[in-house]
Formats: sequence, structure tokens, C-alpha cells
Amino acid sequence: MPPGDSSVRYPHGSISRAQIIVRAQAWLSERVPYSQTSWKTDQFGTYRQDCSGYVSMAWALDQNIDFWTGNLNTVSHTIDASALLPGDILLSSSHTVLFAGWADSAHTMFDYYEESHPGTDARFVVDAPLQDFLSNGFSPFRYDGVLDGGTLPLNPANGLNFAALQNGQNELAPNGNDTTQPAPAPWQSGYLPADSASLSASTQSKATRTQAVGATQDIQPPLGFVVGASGTVFLVGGVVIARGYPQLASSRKRPRRRH
Repeated sequence: MPPGDSSVRYPHGSISRAQIIVRAQAWLSERVPYSQTSWKTDQFGTYRQDCSGYVSMAWALDQNIDFWTGNLNTVSHTIDASALLPGDILLSSSHTVLFAGWADSAHTMFDYYEESHPGTDARFVVDAPLQDFLSNGFSPFRYDGVLDGGTLPLNPANGLNFAALQNGQNELAPNGNDTTQPAPAPWQSGYLPADSASLSASTQSKATRTQAVGATQDIQPPLGFVVGASGTVFLVGGVVIARGYPQLASSRKRPRRRH
């Protein structure tokens, strides 16, 4: 059953679509490895290195709350798939991806950013069929604090082809991921809305069975909130960040897209 809107709402900040994409691209350039038990600390704060942690970082969500696929709908709301814009997400009960833009004029294929599963890094995926996601439990969501306006950064010139990734694997429900709520960091408060039973078969926080990909060393609790609307996020020299990034044999170079 696809996730829907939650009657429980949680406080949030605000951030522009351009800043969301800039933050998402930062983890690409740093090749942050997927992990449900490690947290990445950088200029944007401290966030878990899985799919929901990636979205939480991109949206500049409060680092002191354990956001995951089971409660991202407390700071976002469903939208029609035709209304998707860069910075929105597609969310299922077990995975989420950050919408980067349409891949065709008919709006049937799209590109996205994600942290997928153990053994992979943050990545940019191209030419994903929208209907495959909608037919496999994903719903489009928009962050409650997103701000329109401004110039979107260009997406990377290179991306991993969805069909090639899907060959032999299930990119819609990545293998090797624990689909229950990951164990929160010591400084985080577990948070699960009362009406989110459809998002998870379990409402209990548990230690993940996934082995950490990257080591976590003496992570300190974040200090206060990350306010994405501040003037501290800069677009640096375009975003030719995929150059030199490992590609599948079927990956292809295409003209950069804005949306």
C-alpha cells in the first residue's frame, strides 16, 4: 500500500529547490557510501547514510529527529505525479528517491538522486519509468518547507541508467536493506506518528541487520537546527561532479537537464 498523508505534522524549516539539489549533489561528489548504521558529518550537518537520511540531509531536516521512510510524511504531503518538481520525492514504505527532473517531454521518465543499498554510493540515476514506481508502492511527496523560485543547478552530465541497474536486481525495493525503522543515533529522539501503520509493519525501533559500509568515528550530536534557507549554501562552478565517477557500461552521457 503506497504511503499517504499523515495527520501528525512536525515542525520544519524552509529551503529552496536549488539548495536541495546542491545538497544532494554534495554527497555525490563525496561518494558517500550507503549505510543504515553510519552517519555523515559535513557542512550540512550529521545525517544517516541511507535513503531517508539522504533526503533528510537534502531537505535540511532537524538532525535531532530520527527521520526515516516511516515518518517523512510528517513534514511533507502527497502531490499528483504530474506536478513533480526537482526537490520532491517518491516515497514507499521501504525506500525513497529525490526527484531531479523529467527525462522526456511526455513526463513518463524521470531522473533522480538516491542512496540505494549496501555496496553503493550516493548516485544520480537517469531514465526511470515513473509508472514502475507508482505501480510498486511509491507516492509523490513535496516537502512542506520547500520554496520555489531561483535558478536550479544543472544535473550531472552523466548518470546511471535505471534499466541497467534494474537488470538482475530490484531497484524499487533494494536488496540488503532493513525495512524496519533503523536504530536512531544516541542524540536523536525516535518519532513515529500514530497513523503511520501503513508505512511499516513494525513500530518498534530496532538495530539494523545491515552491516555498516563506512566506519563511524566519535560522531558528536549536532548543535541546533540546520536552516536550509540561510545564505551559506553556494553553487560552485556548475555541477560537473559526475566526471570520473564510476559508470555502468550502459551509462550514457547526455545533455544536461534543468528540469
